[in-house]
Amino acid sequence: MPVPQVRSLPSSPEAERAVIGGCLLDRNALIEVQDILSPDDFFDAQPRRVFEVMCDMTRRERPVDVLTTKDELNRRGDGDPASDQNFLVECADMLPTAANAAYYARIVQERALRRRVIQAGQKIAQLGYEGQCETEELLEEAERMIFEISRRRNSSNFQRVGDLLSEAIEQIQAACARDGDLTTGVPTGFSELDRLTGGLQRGALNILAARPSMGKTALALNVARNVAVKQGKPVLVFSLEMGALQLAQRLLGAESRINIHDMFSGLMQGGDWVHLTEAASVLDKVPLYIDDRSLMSTMELKAQCRRFKAQHEDLGLIVVDYLQLMNSARQAESKQQEVAEISRGLKAVARELDVPVLALSQLSRAVESRNDKRPQLSDLRDSGAIEQDADLVAFLFRPEYYDKDKDPEETSSVSFVDIAKHRNGPTGTANLVFIKEFTRFEDASTRLDPSRM
Repeated sequence: MPVPQVRSLPSSPEAERAVIGGCLLDRNALIEVQDILSPDDFFDAQPRRVFEVMCDMTRRERPVDVLTTKDELNRRGDGDPASDQNFLVECADMLPTAANAAYYARIVQERALRRRVIQAGQKIAQLGYEGQCETEELLEEAERMIFEISRRRNSSNFQRVGDLLSEAIEQIQAACARDGDLTTGVPTGFSELDRLTGGLQRGALNILAARPSMGKTALALNVARNVAVKQGKPVLVFSLEMGALQLAQRLLGAESRINIHDMFSGLMQGGDWVHLTEAASVLDKVPLYIDDRSLMSTMELKAQCRRFKAQHEDLGLIVVDYLQLMNSARQAESKQQEVAEISRGLKAVARELDVPVLALSQLSRAVESRNDKRPQLSDLRDSGAIEQDADLVAFLFRPEYYDKDKDPEETSSVSFVDIAKHRNGPTGTANLVFIKEFTRFEDASTRLDPSRM
């Protein structure tokens, strides 16, 4: 019986070193290579790590050569300094010029694609042997994996304007046919808010910001519930602050209109159990999913969302609670830089998956030191990049929070959602009512007219 031949995965160590060498010699070569390769295209760990550092230095507009790259690698401290220096010098000495760096990059890319095909084939074979999914599901997963490899190979960001006109005109015609309905995105379920925003637009990053205890999480959960219940679309909630069980309890309170305190103090009345059972029945059927890991980077979040959307193509909304608790994909020099990385990462998630992202954000303490407590764009905490990256910025403000003379028996309060930035629409204010005992928001008009509840 012949001994099975052990075969190595396709790679070209020489081409990988030549790419690094060309990038060290010429910044323009590095920019050109970045359009062809990503760090995970490299098979060997050392050139992969070096290329990732060089790309990061380019993003930060740092000069890239043997000395600066060596210093950056040493600063990060995740390699052997002597080995890194020898590697960089060897790579730089391989080529007389950087003229052929792109050619070597395509060799590296081709080997990486072959490895991905092999790995996809192995995974498909494993799924086939395990027999845990239906044949149709197996075929669909196999097709998706191969399509993803092909898409990555043939992707191009250039689109001719003429090719876009037909779709643009179709959208204009659809808007005219809506007969006054201004909702072009995913409805939030709050009429005034939807009139202002047109709903949460696909591919858009939406920021909901407020000081602590204003009700950010409650409002985001209400929106998530409305999308899942009223639209029937799957919703993903990433909760880095509160546990999934706690969020489920809040959802039950809001849906059943039972006092949260009574619910967990053993003070529920007989009729409350009927409402609780009905609420549980409604929520049990909706496609609302919660991930409550307290540590998550934008890369991990994107991977989770990508996998989820492969199974649920009609993903309607992604909620992140909250932005400042996330980790950036790479080590940042400051909190401002880290938040900027996270903001850009969430924007990339929205655009890649063509799904609205609703990210909650804290505000700076500057709000508390002013007589006018109403938030402003300058109050966004830790980074101006949030304002820059966001397609929509909304501030939640409840005046009664600062009213020391408020009747403690009063459980509902007028709340304002100020749309301070709206890339493709108007700014303004939507009026809501917050019912604290239920952790529930309602339209102000509905609350004032019980017949419309």
